Amino acid sequence: MLLPRAILGLVYFFAGVHKIVDVGPTEYGQAMAMTDGARFLPAALLTWVGMTVPFVEVGLGALLLVGFRTRAVLRVLAALLVLITLGYGISGLLHPVGATAMNIAVVNTFILPRAALLILLLALPAEDDLLSVDSASVLLRSGLK
Repeated sequence: MLLPRAILGLVYFFAGVHKIVDVGPTEYGQAMAMTDGARFLPAALLTWVGMTVPFVEVGLGALLLVGFRTRAVLRVLAALLVLITLGYGISGLLHPVGATAMNIAVVNTFILPRAALLILLLALPAEDDLLSVDSASVLLRSGLK
């Protein structure tokens, strides 16, 4: 379980780092406020979410890398991926691209790989993740009894 967890952790960690270092949180937030979501949600909310997301991605990616609170982190990342997919879906409905209306490049390079890793990790038994902080804390607790 270490390999898929590490891959997904690195993907989210470096996605957040990229948004912070190369784009800038403020600029990323302003870009989110300019999306089709602004038709349905206040621009200020989208800006705030966009400014927050990079730091959330870095934090959740780091937690996933070390294996701390792995199941909770995976659930949060799954919810985040569903929201992102919803955003791209709304954009696809407003500006259809291809047979699915969604931009297939986004689906194939962003949504599907992350979804596959999330589903795999959530399907695997948590106790099989031996190389993680979660596993070490369980071992320590059982050794103290």
